[in-house]
Amino acid sequence: MSSSCAAQFDDIRAVIDSRVSAWLDLPDGSACATPQQSVSSTAAIFGASGTGASVQNNGEIVTSNETVSKVVITQMSGKFKAPFLDKYHAQFSNISYGLGAACAILEMNYAAEQKMWPAARDDVAKILEQARDAWATQAGTAAAASGTLTLTVVGAVAGAIATVATAGSAAPAVAALMGLSTVATGVMAGIAANAAVSGSSYLDILDSLDTALGALNKALVDQEDALNKMMVDAVNTINGDPAEFDLDAFSLGTYAGDDGSIKMQEEDAQIVSNSMQRISSALGSASASLGSAPYSNPTPRNYGVGRSSDGTHAAASELYALTARCLTLTDAEYERGKKLFEATVDDYFNTDAEAKKTVSTLIAEEAEMSELDS
Repeated sequence: MSSSCAAQFDDIRAVIDSRVSAWLDLPDGSACATPQQSVSSTAAIFGASGTGASVQNNGEIVTSNETVSKVVITQMSGKFKAPFLDKYHAQFSNISYGLGAACAILEMNYAAEQKMWPAARDDVAKILEQARDAWATQAGTAAAASGTLTLTVVGAVAGAIATVATAGSAAPAVAALMGLSTVATGVMAGIAANAAVSGSSYLDILDSLDTALGALNKALVDQEDALNKMMVDAVNTINGDPAEFDLDAFSLGTYAGDDGSIKMQEEDAQIVSNSMQRISSALGSASASLGSAPYSNPTPRNYGVGRSSDGTHAAASELYALTARCLTLTDAEYERGKKLFEATVDDYFNTDAEAKKTVSTLIAEEAEMSELDS
């Protein structure tokens, strides 16, 4: 009479497969490279470089905006100055910093996800190798299993975040956004996870494998939760004070274009117009550079790995779309401001018979604010 243990070994293999299957086909992070580059390039246009510079960096938008302010303040007079500078210089400065900060937040997410998954794949491989060695040791065919493994995924994410989490605090809204990144960075820096697989029996080793993979997953969940919260809070910050991120949501004060007190020189007016054109062109470039968020999750994984099978994709997509919408509205509103200034100049120098009507039309259009979600 013969007996077989095949069924029992099949059961053992099935148990092991159930532990490991969730960790198969992990993303490699490469799909995050394109959106990271898009948000990084857009941030740089606003002076918020993700490579260590601050949102107070010099750049075409900042330089041209300061030129507009300087020339209007020192070389022109008239009641139009105060509302014009308040919206199209001072508030626009806040908004350009805010949009740069929002892009930096997005870059932190994509940079972290891009670094997280190759490191996670390495960690899984090392954990499984430890389990294999431990089982071989138990079978008496190998030396003692290796010791504790420090999970590399933690350091990979912390390093990626550190390269992006730098920004100025030129405006309250920017400070609020970048404060979120500081919190997330602190949380990630505090994550420390180790894993070890060992045991004095096959079942002990299996339990130890569960614990090791659980430690890895907790590190992934903690880091993705911090990233996700940072982006959700950023969305709430923008929606809570849209005028700090969308020029169209900020009202132009009483604009008196024909009060008889305006004084200016044509060459000065041309300098302002040229500078505003540079800003308008830069905003168009920023909008084209940003584009839209990835349609599908760039880091898909099996259920039970990370914070969810969706990861941070939903929160990133929402912040991405909101930032793009703010940028589009700001671009259009700044172009309207440029036309308003030029119509005011044309009316003053009597170079356009329709200029006064154009001023009135633009002021009426400016008062019709667009909604962020429209």
